[in-house]
Amino acid sequence: MTPFAPPDWAYLDLRAALHARDGERGAHALRLEEAARWWGCSARTARRQLVRLDREGRLSYAPGRGRGHTSRVAFATGLRAELAALTGQLAQAGAAGDLARLSRLPFPRAWVLTDAARSVFGLSATPAGVDRLRTVLTRELTSLDPLHVSATAEAHLLTQVLDGLTRFDPETWTLQPHLAHHWSAAPDRLSWTFHLRKAVAFHHGRTLDAGDVRFTLERLRVGAPWFLPDLRDVAVLGPQTVRLHLARPDAFLPRRLADTQALILPRDVPFDETQPVGTGAFRWTPLDGGLRLTAFDAHFAGRPLIDEVELYRVGQGGHGHVRHYQVDGATDASVDDWQAEVGVQFLIWNGHRPAAQNAALRAALCELHDVSAFWRETGRADPLVPATSFFPRRSARRPSRPRSEARAAALVQQAAYTGPPLRLWVLDLPDPLAEGEWLVRRAARHGLAVELRPYPLAATPDRGDAADLVLLGEVAGGDEHLSFWTALRQPELLFRRLLPPEVLVEVDRELDGYRSAAQTFGDLEAILDRVEALLLGGHHVNLTHHRVKRRAVHPLIRDVFPDVYGRINLKRLWVGERSGPGRGALTAAGARAQEVSGA
Repeated sequence: MTPFAPPDWAYLDLRAALHARDGERGAHALRLEEAARWWGCSARTARRQLVRLDREGRLSYAPGRGRGHTSRVAFATGLRAELAALTGQLAQAGAAGDLARLSRLPFPRAWVLTDAARSVFGLSATPAGVDRLRTVLTRELTSLDPLHVSATAEAHLLTQVLDGLTRFDPETWTLQPHLAHHWSAAPDRLSWTFHLRKAVAFHHGRTLDAGDVRFTLERLRVGAPWFLPDLRDVAVLGPQTVRLHLARPDAFLPRRLADTQALILPRDVPFDETQPVGTGAFRWTPLDGGLRLTAFDAHFAGRPLIDEVELYRVGQGGHGHVRHYQVDGATDASVDDWQAEVGVQFLIWNGHRPAAQNAALRAALCELHDVSAFWRETGRADPLVPATSFFPRRSARRPSRPRSEARAAALVQQAAYTGPPLRLWVLDLPDPLAEGEWLVRRAARHGLAVELRPYPLAATPDRGDAADLVLLGEVAGGDEHLSFWTALRQPELLFRRLLPPEVLVEVDRELDGYRSAAQTFGDLEAILDRVEALLLGGHHVNLTHHRVKRRAVHPLIRDVFPDVYGRINLKRLWVGERSGPGRGALTAAGARAQEVSGA
């Protein structure tokens, strides 16, 4: 008997847990306490579940004799064959939510995300004529509140649903009008006036007005004061006009208002992370195990070409480097290339821990953390892009300094560290774990004890945690200079949490230069130079490399080019005509945005 129509999740949870513990077997020893823990229930309820599954023929249950004794469960069908049948049935029914939930159980990934299952995720035309893209998320989403969003994927999703007053164009490096069509500053730059477009509709039907802007910016001033630190008040001058009064001049204000934190919310709808409401090109609907973005016909900048985008949470794969954007029903083909991510991988000291006060120890770890040696000794196949700056374009102009184990050994001797083993926190993903394990071994060769601790993305280390060092990465948005300012100012991110207070004072003094009226590209680059020198010169931060990812885009997917984060512009997505009998645009299975390895 198979757990079909609908899936029996209690059965599948049990079978997944037993497989994770014992591997593929026909029979397993089982204690009621284990089953209760896996199901999140009492031992008595767990026993009732087992009796039910036995009665329905899902398994054979032989209870242990007496309290605490081991029971036995046996299965008539092999797990792999059962999963193949189940995924085939779910795929035929188009049950994307059930397939996504199944993939999150600890079954072998290849047994669940079969070709049949993957075929459910793609761009297709429904019988009702709706063009729909189904794609996947390989991790749980973190905060979706614009005040606190700190991850690239979450920010990208929010910008599909919410709009800002202004918009930064990364292709031209210019600021563009968006919800505000014009703005101006007073001669003393202590006030800025923004004029809003008329007849901009929110998803719930009301039109945007100045009161919504005031509501959003007041919410921002209270909830994230670091973002607009000198905003005194927001005045409504008319239905479509708003004026911001500042305590100090800030020429960078309009550019800041293009960032995720300042996306405009309606004043009459309480913010809900599970279903944000805005004026954006897509409306958000929660789904079981995912979410749907539906094209908003009344979007002021034009309706998206696609009708719906569904995203489902699937099991975590490897932290790999390949993302494919293909077309179902068409011959496999792609424009294939490696891209360096606009961001950086780094090692940072927790400046609030005793070990971080030892300057020679900081320098020794920096010398030991030779990313070229890591690549060479572990035989990595992906290209290495060493980092000497936060951004690849800047690193390309600065040759990396060769590291030396001899210098590292001398610095370890000079540090004379006699404290407990250093605690190195790394993301619980294959690539960071491999790098952390390599660094632990390398440090041990020089008598320096380092302990590795994996942690999930949602549990970003804080200054009070028992972490001496943290290995992580920071990914920029489209506006690199604003992203750099945000990375060093946002309380949710590591730099603000872990850098020593005296270093932050110097960093803030330099970042204050963003307010200056002279904001040429060169001016902002000079600020970036000085801040990087502060962080790297004291070995508080060691920049290692820029992560690269491989993109494969089918030529039939038109006007869509994955950016350096692998994101595609959902508003512009469409598929050109395919040649051959019966192959009109979007009339067959469509295009598939497939995240192959969980990158």
